[in-house]
Amino acid sequence: MVKRNCPLKKVVLVLIWLSLLIQVSRGNSATRVSFSVDPSQSDTLKTSDKWFARDKVEHLGVSAFLSGVSYSAFRDFYYNKKESSIYFSTCLTFSVGLGKELYDQKTPQGRFSCKDLVADILGIGLGLWIATR
Repeated sequence: MVKRNCPLKKVVLVLIWLSLLIQVSRGNSATRVSFSVDPSQSDTLKTSDKWFARDKVEHLGVSAFLSGVSYSAFRDFYYNKKESSIYFSTCLTFSVGLGKELYDQKTPQGRFSCKDLVADILGIGLGLWIATR
């Protein structure tokens, strides 16, 4: 009889890390929103995009969770090799993050954030590191 590893333990670990990261990021990381008073710049809404903000922690956590779960599902439930499971998980998770940034760019006050994509990539690495251990 073949014994499969249960990914539930890994999923719980990722959720615990995600909740800890969100709690740590709640301190002073609120995005500041201000209207420009310079008439040449119109009244466009401007938001700051900090490296250490709650948004980046959410990107990292969601990407870690999605990459870990998709890796485990693709490997354990569909019986694929480790390398192809890593490739699938990385492509899927990065595509979701890129799609979200392209969607954000089309909203009235939104913009494409390379910093969010960096957080997504770090999350992919973290999720795969946890899932492959």
